[in-house]
Amino acid sequence: MKKVVYIPDIECDSCSKLISKKLQKEGINGIKIHADSVEVDFDDSRLSADDVKKDIKSLGFRASFEPFERKSLKERWRDFKENRHKYELESKVVSFSIGIFVLLSLLEGLAYLFFFKNMPNFLQNYGWWLFYLNISVVSVAVGMWHVASYKAKITCMAGMMIGMTVGMQAGMMLGAVIGATNGFFVGCMAGMIIGVLVGIYAGKCCGVMGVMEGMMAGLMGGTMGPMISVMMFSDHLLVFMPFYMLVNVVIMWGLSYMMYEEVVENKDNVEKKPLDFVSLASIAVISTILLVILMVYGMKSPLVSF
Repeated sequence: MKKVVYIPDIECDSCSKLISKKLQKEGINGIKIHADSVEVDFDDSRLSADDVKKDIKSLGFRASFEPFERKSLKERWRDFKENRHKYELESKVVSFSIGIFVLLSLLEGLAYLFFFKNMPNFLQNYGWWLFYLNISVVSVAVGMWHVASYKAKITCMAGMMIGMTVGMQAGMMLGAVIGATNGFFVGCMAGMIIGVLVGIYAGKCCGVMGVMEGMMAGLMGGTMGPMISVMMFSDHLLVFMPFYMLVNVVIMWGLSYMMYEEVVENKDNVEKKPLDFVSLASIAVISTILLVILMVYGMKSPLVSF
């Protein structure tokens, strides 16, 4: 008996080899792997089509006897409104982001009143950069939280994309902020270290390939972010930053969209194990405190005017 099993997660030769190896068993007479499906010739007296599909799913791939159709943005939005229970964690991405941003802003307001108010030109020098720091910390923290909240088998391509996106954007966003307040050297060191570390954490979901991708992206983003700030010191940097941050935030939100579509939707045995808000907020607060100390008291390049 022949049966076509549709597998939208076939991304490279490694995926094809993995599936082929899994299906080399008694009862399977032959297989033909295509771009998004596999045609299986099997002995239906020894195996059922569902057995074949179950074997493929055990590798972490989505599998179905019907072609998968991706939802358009309009269809996804309608599904989100009509089936909120499916998007429990995605809804928390929004509420957690707002809650942590407000919390960080309030704490920084108190810090200004009690510690930094008497520092000359503090708001002029750091006000906008604290705002962008909060945006960066929230985006990276909540993005990593969303990735870590789902316990599922993740394909190499999706895992590498996760590691690359988190590592790159963490380095780009935080590196640019610290580069603007402390100069190129400190910005590069901080952006690179943060980008590489979060890239490793995010990319490990698919093994060494994801880890390497996360490290490379963190290295690149961590050095490019402060480079942008330093190069634009005298050329409308504060006008440029809202657009720069907006694009970075959209990319991080796109990661959450991709995470649900590629890792969660239509997959069996996906567990939800999210960190609670207090724990996530605590991590964000501690990270922000350390970064603010670095920004205010850390070594500064001669290029920085304050």
